[in-house]
Amino acid sequence: MADGKAAGTPTPPPGVTTPATSSAAAPLPPPMSAPSIPNLLARLGSGPPRAGRGGRRGRGRGREAAHGHRDNYGHDHGHGNDRPSGRGSATNHNAVIQGTDTDAAISRLSAVDIGLLEDPFAQFFAGDGGPSPRRLPIINRGTYTRTQALDTIIGAFLSHPSSPPDASEAGPPPRQVVSLGAGTDTRSLRLLSQQKGAFHNVIYHEIDFPAVSTRKRNIVQSVPVLRSLLANPITEHDPVPIGDNNGRTDEPSDASKKVTQHRSWCADLGRGNQLWGHGLDLRALATATVVTGSEAGGQDNGGNTTATTTAAAAAATTDTANQGRRRGLELAGLRRDVPTLVVSECCLCYLQPSEAAGVLRWFADRIPQPAGAAADAAGAALGVVLYEPIRPHDPFGRTMVANLAARGIVMPTLAVYPDGTAQEARLRQEAGLARAGHRTVDAIWDAWVSAAEKERVNQLDGLDEVEEWILLASHYVVAWGSRGSYFDAAWAQLYP
Repeated sequence: MADGKAAGTPTPPPGVTTPATSSAAAPLPPPMSAPSIPNLLARLGSGPPRAGRGGRRGRGRGREAAHGHRDNYGHDHGHGNDRPSGRGSATNHNAVIQGTDTDAAISRLSAVDIGLLEDPFAQFFAGDGGPSPRRLPIINRGTYTRTQALDTIIGAFLSHPSSPPDASEAGPPPRQVVSLGAGTDTRSLRLLSQQKGAFHNVIYHEIDFPAVSTRKRNIVQSVPVLRSLLANPITEHDPVPIGDNNGRTDEPSDASKKVTQHRSWCADLGRGNQLWGHGLDLRALATATVVTGSEAGGQDNGGNTTATTTAAAAAATTDTANQGRRRGLELAGLRRDVPTLVVSECCLCYLQPSEAAGVLRWFADRIPQPAGAAADAAGAALGVVLYEPIRPHDPFGRTMVANLAARGIVMPTLAVYPDGTAQEARLRQEAGLARAGHRTVDAIWDAWVSAAEKERVNQLDGLDEVEEWILLASHYVVAWGSRGSYFDAAWAQLYP
């Protein structure tokens, strides 16, 4: 599938404000000249944010902004963080990456304050209670478009099979979302706590550094509006023990002690919806093996028999040399018997290519594909959606990469998956997905946003620099892929 080309516009799922099909897109303006590119990047990524000029001000802010792996559209990355330099810079680099989430939270709030997005929870995860800054129109449009695109794709997954909330006492069958490097993202709260209860029986996992996950839990617990969403108090969970003592898990073995230790928490949001937070460095997944049913007591956290595969070839070589002492990593509450969607919104691009591939393989192995007649079982359904920068080798891309590097931001996978076609191949090869598609952000704006919605956005936050918008938005892509009949039906309009 060529860049910017995809199947028809997805149908908006219930309860989620989503784009609609537009009329034919206007002809593209001529490309921006190379000398203009540095000026555009400097305008987008340096200097203090502009002061707000209107919008909804004076609302209570969360006292603490959480941090995580996340990119702010328009390259406002990691302001105020130390750049990594020399030996021992890994910690500083992690801090820089985590700092990008602060910028993303501010950009999200900027789009909310001027009315582009509806998000009653954004205010609690950005700023310190003072006036929120207003981003440039080109940044606001990028935040709006990527948010609407991911909401549409995730909402389509959660909306299938179509079942009204009161259709039965049990509601629709369970579905599972795993957000990598979730940071301060509020999508889980928006989707699972809607007053009309559009979605039931959704298990939503968020993975990020321990400090990030803890801050988010604290905000949910301390802010009255967020605390009121909880059907029950938040519960804490220790790492799931993986033993090698003939399958016993009550007494962790020496092998299990080698597992990266992390803590999880679970928020019951009612209607069968759960929000899980996992304080975990994603790189631990890249080198962890999926433990056999006998080694883990034969059950996963959903009470289902498991199968054994490995998440990384290097880890497999080491672990199979000593079958009795395998290294395993479990996520509390993760089920392998329900349709699962993994979301990476500018997260995996910060890992080394082998690490990013290992993370995808971990989930591909964790949600195994049955053979034969069982291949279409709903529990085998796995999907992945990615949002990442692309095209690092053209003039704008080279300047973009240099601009990020000057701030200590490195995206190792950018050169490995330089366009949408490479992203599709990645999903097929590394996650074992059967189908894949993609669209660049400028193509999403053109095709998924209706003419009426475009007019509304322009009236709220007019954009004069259309040429600059197309240039910037064409360097970001949303890619998706899946296997299993559940996704074939749920994402029918995303595929040819």
